Amino acid sequence: MLYGIISNILLVVVFFRKDNHYSREFIVIASQLIISNFMAFIPQIVVVLPEILKTKSSSYGKYHLLCFIQLNIALKTTWTNRAFSNFATFPFFSILNFSFLLTMNRFVALILPKYYSIFQSAKLYMLIFLVWLSTLAFTYAGFYFCTTEFFAWKLSWEGDCEKSNRIAKTWWRIRFFWALFVPNAMFVIYLTIFCSVRHRRQRITMLCGEHGTMKNYHYEWSVLFQAVWNCGILETGSIIFNFLPSTLIKNFGEAARIPSKIFINCCFIFIYAMLPTVHFIYNTEARNVTKHYLYHLLHLRIDTLKKTKPLFKKRLIQAFDPVFASNDDSGDVITGSFHSNRDCTGKAYGKFA
Repeated sequence: MLYGIISNILLVVVFFRKDNHYSREFIVIASQLIISNFMAFIPQIVVVLPEILKTKSSSYGKYHLLCFIQLNIALKTTWTNRAFSNFATFPFFSILNFSFLLTMNRFVALILPKYYSIFQSAKLYMLIFLVWLSTLAFTYAGFYFCTTEFFAWKLSWEGDCEKSNRIAKTWWRIRFFWALFVPNAMFVIYLTIFCSVRHRRQRITMLCGEHGTMKNYHYEWSVLFQAVWNCGILETGSIIFNFLPSTLIKNFGEAARIPSKIFINCCFIFIYAMLPTVHFIYNTEARNVTKHYLYHLLHLRIDTLKKTKPLFKKRLIQAFDPVFASNDDSGDVITGSFHSNRDCTGKAYGKFA
């Protein structure tokens, strides 16, 4: 989770520097993805970590842990748990929807440039508003049909759909279908972009020779690899969330429940760090910018330590070793200050005594 937060912050630094080469439309849409990533960490911080820490602090042995588990099953979760557990689906589907919007932006920019006006000025913000609104409606419908809770004793997000059984099952199927459809549609679009860029490169090669085509060759494969990463991780996350626990429990028993839930939670945390990870892997300029800022930050930190270290060392000696300071014949300022803080008998007094 810490990696996800730091990587998203670094991506913000890369996107919003003055001399970036990204289009305004790309930055605006990618910013919505970064916001969604940060929102996805809120349930982890507010619900998962406190519940796990509370469970650990309440268990002093196997017997006490068993009693706590039974008590935790019997008691209802707090409103904070319920609220943020149901909120957890909102950033996930916003990541899906904005990833699809970003893919469409790349498709129109590279394949259908004459229609790029739909991503400019007020039309872009209208599209973003519609995506947020549709995601909110999607999440609210899920909250209406099923309430989700986080159980720390088995590290699981579980939905209660007993109130509307048939409708709830239909709704869960729709959600699962959408979670699988979006990554597959994105991959088809990226594959179309790859084929189009490859066809252009081959045509340019036939007309102009091999000169200047290596950069395009690298770009087209970069597009395909990024598509595999993005779409594969999103689709894999949806599949393992729905099928991995039941499959492992069926084959290995209840002992596999908690490890499978831990693995699922880690996969979703990685999904929220997917955008910066893929971007930094395949974008050399982004890596160089990050190295530049980290170097200057480290250099500034070293300069600050160099300036403060002598003063800190003097104060440390004054506070903890006044006898050593008073016996030092080197004429240091610290020695003089301690001589001034001693009476005629040599007994120390005052601030450092």
